[in-house]
Amino acid sequence: MVLDQDIGLNATLFGGDMMSRMDKVAGITASLMSRNRRFLTLKVSELVFHSPVRAGEIIEFYVAVARQGRTSMTLQIEVQVYQPVSDARRAVTSGEFVMVAVDEGQHPEPILWKPEAVLAAAEAHRARSGQA
Repeated sequence: MVLDQDIGLNATLFGGDMMSRMDKVAGITASLMSRNRRFLTLKVSELVFHSPVRAGEIIEFYVAVARQGRTSMTLQIEVQVYQPVSDARRAVTSGEFVMVAVDEGQHPEPILWKPEAVLAAAEAHRARSGQA
């Protein structure tokens, strides 16, 4: 949920705050899709702000694994807000994050994929987008 302290002078959530939240979601998702402990953000691209986010709105993150590499994964993140009073949802932000698995020395290492997690995420994405 977006709280009053998250809001800027335009009465909306700062874009940088949203990007930070998306980056955290990308890191968590990368960890859930693999048995690796550490990931770094290599690249963020196509970050698009579709509409503003206001205090009291609940943020929902939807992630799809767009590409599976040997040491990296590309995650497509879509963000919606849910307005509990009206029971409405609307798209607010989307972007692509490339996450790289790294060892203790922060050198790239092979991703140890969890096939069942990747499959479950793909099925959830298809169901959400109506591609069942």
